[in-house]
Amino acid sequence: MERALSATELLQRLPHRHPFVLLDGLHSIDPGVSGVGIKNISISDPVFAGHFPGRPIYPGVMMIEAAAQACGVIGTFTDDVDGDQASIGYLATVKRFAFKELVIPGDQLQIQCRRHVSVGSLIEFKCTLTVGRKTVAEGSLAISVGHGDKQ
Repeated sequence: MERALSATELLQRLPHRHPFVLLDGLHSIDPGVSGVGIKNISISDPVFAGHFPGRPIYPGVMMIEAAAQACGVIGTFTDDVDGDQASIGYLATVKRFAFKELVIPGDQLQIQCRRHVSVGSLIEFKCTLTVGRKTVAEGSLAISVGHGDKQ
């Protein structure tokens, strides 16, 4: 059964806090397998204060982090969220990420993540980031599933 999470529900599952919670929502979640993250690119995002003045471009490294947050939630998704999450996904590797188009304020970034392979506590995801029908970036991320509480 597919699931969806609002921004508020994501805060229950991510260890990040403002200004580093990059997802605005996550939908089409097939726990442990796939999902689609949403990041609304806004001129008020703190990163635009310096990247770049007069020509705001959303940084590729921030796109990778947004994808990693989506993969972390997908890879550790359970129906039980009681304040002490049993596991957290940590970004372990970034492979062959290619950036094809600029992402600017006003864009809505859709982050499609699908599990490719799992070995032990590592889960590798293939990620495709799109704006509208255009692929703006793609590559692979590995998430290491660890245990700990959110603080």
